[in-house]
Amino acid sequence: MTRSNLHITLSNGQQIICVADSTSAPEQGYIVEEVFTPLLNFNNYIKEMDFLKKHCTMDERRLNAMYRYYINLITKEIRMYEENYNYRADRFYKGEDLTERYTSYIETLNNQDSEESN
Repeated sequence: MTRSNLHITLSNGQQIICVADSTSAPEQGYIVEEVFTPLLNFNNYIKEMDFLKKHCTMDERRLNAMYRYYINLITKEIRMYEENYNYRADRFYKGEDLTERYTSYIETLNNQDSEESN
């Protein structure tokens, strides 16, 4: 299981932080298909919060998180980074930009959808 710290801007502009405790590597599909895709389609901050409360641990970050996602529900943009934690300084910091892994998985899904519709 891979954990991710999520930094989310809701559709009303409110910013929250939560943890996705389920498998959160994009290539494994779950986080993209079961969490991000529905979340991007709500356009209602109350529905977004209710959904997130079911799928995430709210107002927390995990030291053992492998990824950090920035999700902007206003612009519908998702960015993915390595998540790092410095134990000595007791602080999280953003690592390498891994957004290509997310966008590559989305492209694969889109290609599958277009092949199935032909």
